[in-house]
Amino acid sequence: MKQQFLLLALGLLTLLLSGCAWLYDSGKPAENGSDLSHLDLEVKPFSYTNQAEETVTNEDLEGKYWIADMIFTSCPTVCNLMTPNMLNLQGELEQEGVDVQFVSFSVDPEFDNPDRLKKYGENYGADFSSWHFLTGYSDEEIKKLANETFQTTVEKDPEQNDIIHSTKFFLIDPEGNVIRSYDGLENDADPIVEDLKRLSNS
Repeated sequence: MKQQFLLLALGLLTLLLSGCAWLYDSGKPAENGSDLSHLDLEVKPFSYTNQAEETVTNEDLEGKYWIADMIFTSCPTVCNLMTPNMLNLQGELEQEGVDVQFVSFSVDPEFDNPDRLKKYGENYGADFSSWHFLTGYSDEEIKKLANETFQTTVEKDPEQNDIIHSTKFFLIDPEGNVIRSYDGLENDADPIVEDLKRLSNS
């Protein structure tokens, strides 16, 4: 009986770990504040549509720091943590008087039209004055952007009716360079706030 229990526990642990492995680009959580500057990543040109049906381009974001992540409105798992964490970060930075833009790229652009993205943002209480929820591109385009700009993956998982995507928050500098990443599943705004305060004052 004891041996059966141990085997069952081991099986459940294996299943849990295998199910969570895709959440992170490397199969394990990224440390908050991972330095990406040495990778020489830069945001590739884009022109997409936000929740207000306005065109947003990479050039619109030049000259300021911004934070990006990848979500989709029907996400059954990780987005339900990432978006509240981003909302908390938005509030913390506003309190500190740090001017930052937020960009959430939908990884399900065929379903996530501007109206759905607007309702999604409203449900979480997002401040749209500094937060763009973007769509208006093909599946292949978002895969390419994720790979070339953030060195991460976007893949559909039909068996789970889910979409595999990064759970990181990416910090982009005013020149369009991706300089740091943070664990978007961790509700700890302090490392990002401190980084941005330091960078903004340097």
